[in-house]
Amino acid sequence: MSRETDIKLLMDNWEEKHKNNGYKRFIRDGIVCEEKWEAQHTPRVCYFLKEAYTSNENGYNLVEDLHDCERPWTMWRKVAIWTQAIYNAFNDNICEYDDEVLRSKEKEIIDRIAVVNVKKSNGGSESEYEDLKKYALEDRLEIKRELEIIQPDIIVCGNNLSLLKLVLGEELQNDDTWDNMLALWKDTLVLDYYHPAVHYPNRVNYYALMAICDVARKKYGTPVWSEQNEKY
Repeated sequence: MSRETDIKLLMDNWEEKHKNNGYKRFIRDGIVCEEKWEAQHTPRVCYFLKEAYTSNENGYNLVEDLHDCERPWTMWRKVAIWTQAIYNAFNDNICEYDDEVLRSKEKEIIDRIAVVNVKKSNGGSESEYEDLKKYALEDRLEIKRELEIIQPDIIVCGNNLSLLKLVLGEELQNDDTWDNMLALWKDTLVLDYYHPAVHYPNRVNYYALMAICDVARKKYGTPVWSEQNEKY
């Protein structure tokens, strides 16, 4: 089976579990575009976030909406810039921030990413840690399975590395200090950064992420992915 088929089956069972628990507004996530995910010569980046929300009682499919939209909405345009910073860092292409160039590639970049939210039902506009922790523990097997299917090269946590640690347990290796931003899960590099909704300027986040990736390469010896003729 394809990753897309595996994720759909997982989501079907997950949504049914949540309905049985009395939860509503299940929001599906995963790989935005499997074809682009598999074909890329850039690091496969998965964003591990807290929760999405909707007023639709039937929920919706986040990654389908991201793939189908003509232009990503506000937060995801920021994610596209962050992702290009990561690509550049791992391609030894440390270039200046160019807003026009970066924004011209937003849709193309979003089609290459994956998204995993910890809390898939009953989402709200504000996140409470204890509530997120409850979902991380209840659904840790499903969350871990989703990450295993996606098989990213890099996981970017939205200021929630502690939740990923609840899911992965001792498989997640880091220095376990309060300010640690780096970890490893098997062969996957984990970066704990801000949530993409943060209000810092795109230029600041772009340079910060390139610097963090450079530190990660030096710390873990993470390989440089070949982009062939692709430059960002």
